[in-house]
Amino acid sequence: MPMSRYRQAFVLAAVTLLVGCQTSLPTAPAELTSGIVIYEHANYMGESAHVTEDLKNLEDVKGPCVKTESSGETTSSKDVWGDCISSIRVAPGWRATLYRDDGYSGDRFDVTGDAPNLQLVSGNCSKGGFNDCVSSIRLIRP
Repeated sequence: MPMSRYRQAFVLAAVTLLVGCQTSLPTAPAELTSGIVIYEHANYMGESAHVTEDLKNLEDVKGPCVKTESSGETTSSKDVWGDCISSIRVAPGWRATLYRDDGYSGDRFDVTGDAPNLQLVSGNCSKGGFNDCVSSIRLIRP
């Protein structure tokens, strides 16, 4: 096998391992009593995930959006929740702070109740408001 085939096989194995190591979140519960539920689309449509703890980097969490990265000759992609949230439901008594950047930094939006359309939230994202721009989440428990 030529050296480039070894390199391709190694990159494919590394990408497979990385994708396999992503954290997954449960989908929306029938009755929301804790945490928040994030949705792929506005008005609580599309895929959902139930969040009950802080998430420092949503690109580490398996989700419905594809993130593609190129490095030299190789291209890899993974399914993530980073920059993929368009609406949120909040359990009674809970609050959350959504951050534009990972590590709880950048522009932020405090959520105290349901937010059916993050495009309508004041923010500076290219897709409008805070839509598809959330990279980390902090939860505030009651």
